[in-house]
Amino acid sequence: MIMKKYVHKILLTLAFIVPHFAFAQRTLKTTAASFLDVVGRSLLPMLFSIALAWFIWGIVDFIRGADNPETRTKGKSRMIWGILGLLAMVAYISLTGVFTETFFGDSPSLPLLKTN
Repeated sequence: MIMKKYVHKILLTLAFIVPHFAFAQRTLKTTAASFLDVVGRSLLPMLFSIALAWFIWGIVDFIRGADNPETRTKGKSRMIWGILGLLAMVAYISLTGVFTETFFGDSPSLPLLKTN
């Protein structure tokens, strides 16, 4: 019964993964590089922005609620989670760089700001 529930998900996943390797003749290196490229160029800057906005929102709540201990506690909590989010993304960039250079011998692709 449980297996029937997951068969569709497994088949759908395989339908997308198998042609990726079979027809494009991709290796693990090119697949990992394309995944890291997508994450590094689109997802990571968005997550950085969200974590920074969350941190700033915590600062604003902390300052605005100077007379209310409950609001100050919420502000502190938001600031801590914002800092932890930023640290997690910096750790991701660092580990990706170390693994990319160690195992593949390439320089890591770091997120860049778009310029004209």
